[in-house]
Amino acid sequence: MTEIETYDAIVVGARCAGATVATLLARGGWRVALVDRDRFPSDAISTHTVFPDALAELERLGAMDLLRARHDLAPARYSWRVLGQAVAGAFTPSGGHDRCLSVRRISLDAVLVDLAHEAGADLHLGQRVTEVLGAGTADDPARGVVLDDGRVLGARWVLAADGQRSTVARRLGLPAEQEMRGEMAFLLAYWTGLPRSEWCHLDVHADRALMSVPCEDGVHLLSVAGRADLTRGTPEELEERYHALLGSFPGVLNPRLLAGADRISKVVAAPETMMRGYFRPAAGPGWATLGDAGHLKHPATAQGIGDALAQARYVAEHLLAGGDLGGYADWRAARAAEHYEWSFMAARFPGPAAEGLYAGIAADPDAAQGFLDSFTKRTRPSDVLTAERTARWRMASAYEDGLRRVVALVEGVEREVAERTVPACPDWSVRDLVAHLAGVAEDSTRGGFFPAADRAWADADAAVARERWTAGHTERRRRRTTEEVLSDLAHHGRAYVAAVRRGDGPALAGPPWMLSAPLADLSAHLEDLREALGVPPEPDAEITRTGFGVYRAWLDQRLVATGAPALGLSDGDRTWVLGGTEPAATLTATRAELFRIITGRRSEAAIRAADWDGDPGPYLGVLSPYPLPA
Repeated sequence: MTEIETYDAIVVGARCAGATVATLLARGGWRVALVDRDRFPSDAISTHTVFPDALAELERLGAMDLLRARHDLAPARYSWRVLGQAVAGAFTPSGGHDRCLSVRRISLDAVLVDLAHEAGADLHLGQRVTEVLGAGTADDPARGVVLDDGRVLGARWVLAADGQRSTVARRLGLPAEQEMRGEMAFLLAYWTGLPRSEWCHLDVHADRALMSVPCEDGVHLLSVAGRADLTRGTPEELEERYHALLGSFPGVLNPRLLAGADRISKVVAAPETMMRGYFRPAAGPGWATLGDAGHLKHPATAQGIGDALAQARYVAEHLLAGGDLGGYADWRAARAAEHYEWSFMAARFPGPAAEGLYAGIAADPDAAQGFLDSFTKRTRPSDVLTAERTARWRMASAYEDGLRRVVALVEGVEREVAERTVPACPDWSVRDLVAHLAGVAEDSTRGGFFPAADRAWADADAAVARERWTAGHTERRRRRTTEEVLSDLAHHGRAYVAAVRRGDGPALAGPPWMLSAPLADLSAHLEDLREALGVPPEPDAEITRTGFGVYRAWLDQRLVATGAPALGLSDGDRTWVLGGTEPAATLTATRAELFRIITGRRSEAAIRAADWDGDPGPYLGVLSPYPLPA
């Protein structure tokens, strides 16, 4: 009969989760076997980044003292840059740490294994687990493992910390659930000869990304990301592809400095399939899963090491306190909530809307700090991306888009074009229209958008006052050239966008509707300008899509306020129902034409002649917030 070596716990996998739980259990007086197929020091594919919460755990464990004694460490601030918008800085301190640290796994894991050995764990390195004793069920709890040399280790607990392809999980039949996937694949290598850096840089473009990470002892990790086919090909093709991509990030990675550096490792591929996420069951009779054996987030947000350390602490403390892991699954799920999904959102290349989102985060100091602190789990993504903030940032981004389009249309036009009458606003020239927009931007930045605009559609006195306010914009700029007025718009427009993104100051002091009013005004007048200049409408432009949404919302409010029946607006592909749920009539037109109708740019006769399914009569008085033209 084979002799069984008996332990209190067998830990399979000796990296961050496994070595840590082995250390804590051994320090608590348990007899622990730590098994790993590798011998240490041993490298592993990793982002290497450890955030302040995890650094505090490493301090508590005693690992930081060893790392400092053995290596020249490079604490760094963090920069997350997407489509040119960078959220950058230090973290809110945790355990005395306000920076992140990147340490190669060949260094970090060796320290953790040494701590486990020092604590009294028996090391079984360079050996594989081939079988798990017991089915891990109530009737047949897990009770040990068989090693590849035939030895049998028995224990009350078998702790699986053996990674994504966990032998223990496979032998126990633990399924992967809640699976997710990104779209990025990675190529990475280590370098020396780059200047010492105090920044960990991530730079994400529409179709590629770079991670530049200062590691210990003067080494840098340079990783590039692309779509799934990035990692397909021969080693020579991957190397050529890797170097070509490195050269496409000059804003972060100086080509001259890179040319003087040395690559000290082969180019390693991390295919997209390697980074698909899941949850496996957390614990059962005689067993538990830790680290990637139990749960994998996408490495884009570098949560793996911190999760592994926290899980090891939880499992060890509960086992030492009596062996109840009944709450482990719920604790793990609560810790992962939002962060799991967010990691895979970060693992997809950004669409156009991401630029405005990250511009908003970067401009709002509280949001920027909250974003950085989400990496330490001090905050959750929803704490940063609140409804109020995202609404502000959408408005700012769309308004900024409108500014660019106005400048592009008017900049450098001949004087006769600048003095051309705007058909939708026949008292104005093109120059006057731009003057009005400049005035709105200036007033809005100072918190002075017309305060009764929300009721001017139903209040004759307010409507007259609104016209006086509008006329003042053009009168104050009557003697300015088109170029001066355009410069005025750009100046005040940029100030308004910045204020809205920050979320402070007079620009945000008004009622909620006032946030969208300057954008709505700009979107309607941009189409007036296009019409005056003979330029086709662009209904898919960000400013126009957003403005159309604002005017629809306002129309919905007017329908409800007046008791008018619900109305459908249809572009042939999509129907928006306003003022209720069952429309009494539906107006069908192109989106560009629908926008012109509900912004008061079409006469009553033109509206009646449009494609109606139902009677337009009940809607003529509320369809636009402005008087209909003759």
